[in-house]
Amino acid sequence: MADNIKSMNLNITVDDGYQRVPITNKYGDEIGVFYFNPTDIGIIERYNTLAETFDAITEPLEAVNDAENADPDIIEARQIEALDKAKERLYEAVDKLFGGNAAEAFFGKVHPFSPVDGNFYCENVLQAVGEFISKQFDSETKKLSARVEKYTNRAQRRAKK
Repeated sequence: MADNIKSMNLNITVDDGYQRVPITNKYGDEIGVFYFNPTDIGIIERYNTLAETFDAITEPLEAVNDAENADPDIIEARQIEALDKAKERLYEAVDKLFGGNAAEAFFGKVHPFSPVDGNFYCENVLQAVGEFISKQFDSETKKLSARVEKYTNRAQRRAKK
């Protein structure tokens, strides 16, 4: 009996709204892929939470005080430890934002705290993600509004008859 169930390959597929989204650099080269649900109402709140807590995420970087100890080895060890702690916090926040392992997709090839054009790389990523979420959510909201309007108009026509 168990063999019969295995051979039936039971599976239910549900469209959960997730889309596969490639991440590209400014030259158009794919540097990662993440999965995103543009209709997830909670993503805006999670993004805003991440943006509001960004200072707490980077707090370990500010805690390193080079003047405390002149020993370069200790200074370097503290800097590495601070980078690791901030990176861990950032990965956790980005994974929470997207509900999966998205941090690796964004930061797998470039350390999130690498300097890029006067910012941390992760700041550039978060700005691009914010713009992407906004555009996608607006697009999906317009589709939904059009559908609601279609049904509202249909109901109004029926009511007039």
